[in-house]
Amino acid sequence: MSMTDVLKPQVLRLGNFCYRINPGDKLSDNDSLKLNYTEETNFTELDPAGSGADVDSRVKEISPGRFAAYLDIPSALFRFIIGKKGDTKRKLEYETRCTIVIPARGVEGAIVIKGKTARSVTSAITRIEVLADSGRQKTDFTHFVSVPMTHPIVQRHYQKFQEQVLTQFSKCHGVDESIFQNPDKLHLTVATLTLLNDPEVTQATEVILSCADELSQKLGSDPRLRIQNLDYMNDDPTAIDVLYAKVRSADNSNSFQVAVDLLGSRLAEAGISRQDFQRDRVKLHVTLMNTLFRKDTGGGGRNSKPRETFDAQSMLKVMGTFDFGEIPFPGFHLSKRYSTSCTGYYETVVDIITSGSSS
Repeated sequence: MSMTDVLKPQVLRLGNFCYRINPGDKLSDNDSLKLNYTEETNFTELDPAGSGADVDSRVKEISPGRFAAYLDIPSALFRFIIGKKGDTKRKLEYETRCTIVIPARGVEGAIVIKGKTARSVTSAITRIEVLADSGRQKTDFTHFVSVPMTHPIVQRHYQKFQEQVLTQFSKCHGVDESIFQNPDKLHLTVATLTLLNDPEVTQATEVILSCADELSQKLGSDPRLRIQNLDYMNDDPTAIDVLYAKVRSADNSNSFQVAVDLLGSRLAEAGISRQDFQRDRVKLHVTLMNTLFRKDTGGGGRNSKPRETFDAQSMLKVMGTFDFGEIPFPGFHLSKRYSTSCTGYYETVVDIITSGSSS
């Protein structure tokens, strides 16, 4: 555990509760109720009158002595609440003294919780939401907020970059054509999102659009970007997985960094983003080469054999200041992962094009 993890731990906020997430804590479906958090509610000695504090506002009295709540949770996360052969759900019902009704597999709908006290239903809500959040963290992201770097100027320089690398450094360990990014999908990632149903996509869209005016103010009337200088993700230039180009405001101001961090923070505050933008600034970069793209010589496609690093030490010495050009800011896009539009770029759900920018 690093000092940063100790001083600025990742936290999970659910209603009025705040839980610390310890690095390395991984929950299995069968053991998902052994959670590393503390809350005031005692699950074995519930307030029989249901008059205790901290009752969730979603809990309603449906009849004398009967309380209920409805949770809108994506169906993709139901399995983390049900557990193996229903074990997690049964244990949850036993310990909170509630009945929990979950829609059938693949059916979107509310989870219904019913109990004899408001506090028992509140306790069930809290534990279900922790389970759902844990499951979301285990689920691959489905969308990401991107800044396309597919301007003809960038693509032209990227082609020259690729040709030079393959001409001069093809004999370096691990370097081959398959690990280069598709030029039609060059991009900067602002944030990765796990959006598991239409309402979540709508929520993300609304958050992004709500930032439009403020982002325009941060970027200025004619924002332009410079893509220049190579760098890599790890500490050893002879064993690299990802090589990237740095991105900055063309006028050397921090306006682009400020705008990107603002958007990332808004997404995090809305509980949509997977990143903690209070801990780190967004790394402004465009991935150029990635060993995850490497193709199996046997024709099996990407990731069909263990990831193999490549040696970029000589490349960095010769091409470290490579310039991919200056372009107008192309806008922020909510992009679908693993998709391709008619332009060759990712399918876009929504985009924000500020004044003065163009595609």
